Amino acid sequence: MEPVNTEFAQWIATLGIGGVLAGFMFMFYRKDMKQFTDLWKTTSDQLILVIKENTTSSTRLIALIENQERNALRKDDIVTLIDRKLTERGKM
Repeated sequence: MEPVNTEFAQWIATLGIGGVLAGFMFMFYRKDMKQFTDLWKTTSDQLILVIKENTTSSTRLIALIENQERNALRKDDIVTLIDRKLTERGKM
Protein backbone atom coordinates (compact mmCIF):
# COMPACT_ATOMS: atom_id res chain seq x y z
CA MET A 1 0.00 0.00 0.00
CA GLU A 2 1.11 3.59 -0.56
CA PRO A 3 2.71 5.53 2.31
CA VAL A 4 0.30 7.96 3.94
CA ASN A 5 1.09 11.64 3.54
CA THR A 6 1.24 13.26 7.01
CA GLU A 7 -0.56 16.42 5.86
CA PHE A 8 -3.33 14.28 4.40
CA ALA A 9 -3.58 12.29 7.65
CA GLN A 10 -3.82 15.49 9.72
CA TRP A 11 -6.45 16.93 7.41
CA ILE A 12 -8.51 13.70 7.57
CA ALA A 13 -8.26 13.73 11.38
CA THR A 14 -9.88 17.18 11.46
CA LEU A 15 -12.91 15.89 9.55
CA GLY A 16 -14.00 13.53 12.29
CA ILE A 17 -15.17 9.95 11.98
CA GLY A 18 -17.30 10.68 8.89
CA GLY A 19 -14.33 12.19 7.10
CA VAL A 20 -12.09 9.28 8.06
CA LEU A 21 -14.65 6.78 6.77
CA ALA A 22 -15.09 8.77 3.56
CA GLY A 23 -11.31 8.92 3.12
CA PHE A 24 -10.97 5.16 3.53
CA MET A 25 -13.86 4.53 1.16
CA PHE A 26 -12.23 6.80 -1.40
CA MET A 27 -8.85 5.04 -1.04
CA PHE A 28 -10.42 1.59 -1.48
CA TYR A 29 -12.52 2.82 -4.39
CA ARG A 30 -9.40 4.10 -6.17
CA LYS A 31 -7.58 0.84 -5.46
CA ASP A 32 -10.52 -1.20 -6.82
CA MET A 33 -10.80 0.99 -9.91
CA LYS A 34 -7.06 0.64 -10.59
CA GLN A 35 -7.30 -3.16 -10.29
CA PHE A 36 -10.36 -3.23 -12.55
CA THR A 37 -8.65 -1.01 -15.14
CA ASP A 38 -5.52 -3.16 -15.10
CA LEU A 39 -7.62 -6.32 -15.45
CA TRP A 40 -9.62 -4.79 -18.31
CA LYS A 41 -6.41 -3.76 -20.11
CA THR A 42 -4.92 -7.24 -19.71
CA THR A 43 -8.12 -8.86 -20.95
CA SER A 44 -8.38 -6.57 -23.97
CA ASP A 45 -4.71 -7.21 -24.86
CA GLN A 46 -5.33 -10.96 -24.71
CA LEU A 47 -8.45 -10.66 -26.89
CA ILE A 48 -6.56 -8.60 -29.47
CA LEU A 49 -3.86 -11.28 -29.55
CA VAL A 50 -6.48 -14.02 -30.09
CA ILE A 51 -8.07 -12.00 -32.90
CA LYS A 52 -4.68 -11.51 -34.60
CA GLU A 53 -3.90 -15.23 -34.35
CA ASN A 54 -7.32 -16.16 -35.74
CA THR A 55 -6.91 -13.71 -38.61
CA THR A 56 -3.53 -15.23 -39.47
CA SER A 57 -4.98 -18.74 -39.35
CA SER A 58 -7.96 -17.73 -41.49
CA THR A 59 -5.67 -16.12 -44.07
CA ARG A 60 -3.58 -19.30 -44.29
CA LEU A 61 -6.70 -21.45 -44.58
CA ILE A 62 -8.11 -19.27 -47.37
CA ALA A 63 -4.79 -19.49 -49.24
CA LEU A 64 -4.78 -23.30 -48.89
CA ILE A 65 -8.37 -23.58 -50.15
CA GLU A 66 -7.66 -21.31 -53.11
CA ASN A 67 -4.55 -23.32 -53.95
CA GLN A 68 -6.48 -26.59 -53.77
CA GLU A 69 -9.21 -25.19 -56.03
CA ARG A 70 -6.59 -24.09 -58.57
CA ASN A 71 -4.97 -27.52 -58.48
CA ALA A 72 -8.36 -29.22 -58.92
CA LEU A 73 -9.04 -27.05 -61.98
CA ARG A 74 -5.63 -27.90 -63.42
CA LYS A 75 -6.26 -31.61 -62.79
CA ASP A 76 -9.64 -31.39 -64.58
CA ASP A 77 -7.96 -29.61 -67.51
CA ILE A 78 -5.30 -32.32 -67.74
CA VAL A 79 -7.86 -35.13 -67.59
CA THR A 80 -9.95 -33.42 -70.29
CA LEU A 81 -6.87 -32.94 -72.49
CA ILE A 82 -5.84 -36.60 -72.11
CA ASP A 83 -9.39 -37.79 -72.86
CA ARG A 84 -9.48 -35.62 -75.96
CA LYS A 85 -6.08 -36.92 -77.17
CA LEU A 86 -7.16 -40.50 -76.57
CA THR A 87 -10.40 -39.88 -78.45
CA GLU A 88 -8.50 -38.30 -81.35
CA ARG A 89 -6.09 -41.27 -81.53
CA GLY A 90 -8.98 -43.72 -81.40
CA LYS A 91 -10.57 -42.03 -84.41
CA MET A 92 -7.39 -42.33 -86.45
